[in-house]
Amino acid sequence: MNLHDSVRQFCSEIGKDPLLVQGAGGNVSWKENDALWIKASGTWLADASEKDIFVPVKLGQLTTALENRDFAVVPQTVEPHPLKPSIETLLHALMPQRIVVHLHAIEVLTHLVRKDFDLANYPDLDTLLNARSVEYCKPGAELAEAVAKQLDSTNSTRVVFLKNHGVIIGGDNIAEIGEILGYLTRFFATPAVNQPIIAPRQSLSLINGVEFSPIALEQLHEIATAPALVDRLNDSWALYPDHIVFLGPYPRLFATPEEAKASLEKEAELPDVIFVRGLGTFTRDKMNKAKVAQLLCYYDVMTKLNDGAKLSTLSDTQISELIDWNAEKYRRGLNDVK
Repeated sequence: MNLHDSVRQFCSEIGKDPLLVQGAGGNVSWKENDALWIKASGTWLADASEKDIFVPVKLGQLTTALENRDFAVVPQTVEPHPLKPSIETLLHALMPQRIVVHLHAIEVLTHLVRKDFDLANYPDLDTLLNARSVEYCKPGAELAEAVAKQLDSTNSTRVVFLKNHGVIIGGDNIAEIGEILGYLTRFFATPAVNQPIIAPRQSLSLINGVEFSPIALEQLHEIATAPALVDRLNDSWALYPDHIVFLGPYPRLFATPEEAKASLEKEAELPDVIFVRGLGTFTRDKMNKAKVAQLLCYYDVMTKLNDGAKLSTLSDTQISELIDWNAEKYRRGLNDVK
């Protein structure tokens, strides 16, 4: 199997595992000759075997720009392409390895959102990974520059942890990538604590005949009914970029259906998902698969944060940068049909 096919097969496999990939999140690349093949913005790794989701960009152009510390460089495709290369293409060009994988793996993300995350707190982490970490930065040029500073003194770093974001893994072949990914998920594994759920059976008709139905994934009702989770909603919502991009800057939590109705009647644009404390999680028909995937990601992370750990959340400024960013509006738009 050639490199192109092996990467596609790998992407298809991990893309179907919500503990590794959530909807359009994450990206994978490989370097071949003078091209960097990178997942297109807004596409799903799970579709790698069935759809053309990779875009070849000019590697030499990026390498030269990065050597000159030009982090505002716009990747040029090898030839005209209907899709845009990932927002995080520069991260892949920075890493020296042939294959680079960037994921929001749940087991790792659970640690990256902790306020006290620091590699010094993980002395048993394999030193051969020569792991580095960076503080949260807006994806794109700002994040690429922060990662570049961590890589300046080494070509041997195979793992970079991005606080409140995800992890980057570099390897020379798919087997090596898989080995490192498996190691990290085992090393950071944290047991989840789940609560019994009684899913609501009836929809809520709140305004002008618009119905909010009980969400189909029953475990997601726990977000609104388990005390440990519902209490975290208001102060621990904005944890990482994709969550904000797809689900909005803050949660819509209500004490009762009556409170939800009174509040939503005043709004010009209704949310896609609401939480009613003690009752459950409700969505409109327009709640797409990409948004459900991000809500499941949030649930998976939060059920592993059961020790009362203090969490690091994005600031209002950081949230606004994501919501108003044209690159993210483009990615959201591509997923409206999913």
